[in-house]
Amino acid sequence: MAKVSTIAVLLPALAAAAGMFPATSALALDEVSFGTNWLAQAEHGGFYQAVADGTYEKYGLKVTIVQGGPQAANQALLLGGKIDFYMQGNLLGTFSAAEQGVPVVEVAAIFQKDPQVLIAHPDAGMEKFEDLAKLRPCSWARTATSPISSG
Repeated sequence: MAKVSTIAVLLPALAAAAGMFPATSALALDEVSFGTNWLAQAEHGGFYQAVADGTYEKYGLKVTIVQGGPQAANQALLLGGKIDFYMQGNLLGTFSAAEQGVPVVEVAAIFQKDPQVLIAHPDAGMEKFEDLAKLRPCSWARTATSPISSG
């Protein structure tokens, strides 16, 4: 089975790596496709800007961004070889793939720590960390990591 590349957030790392080998006008651009994890939003802005201002081309890449969203199956497109890279929202998907034996390669993680938070309504009775024990756990990614839910 061929290895598949996946990503938490990839293209800046790719562009940085490509910067070690400057492109000249005589070289053809390497074409790559990059699937985002959701509809275009502020956190994706740098990827779209790098396409618009020619940063990727400067470093030898012709990047096509495939927008994610509620009707997009970009992770499946990655596994099917239809896109080259996928912006995983966090490491849960990568851990889940490893747990299930799916051959993926994590290329880059932009955040040093996963910016997840625990938030409760003021009247939920969550005054201290120990109050979380009252909640029922659930799993969003079918992994050993179980987010907390009061559902």
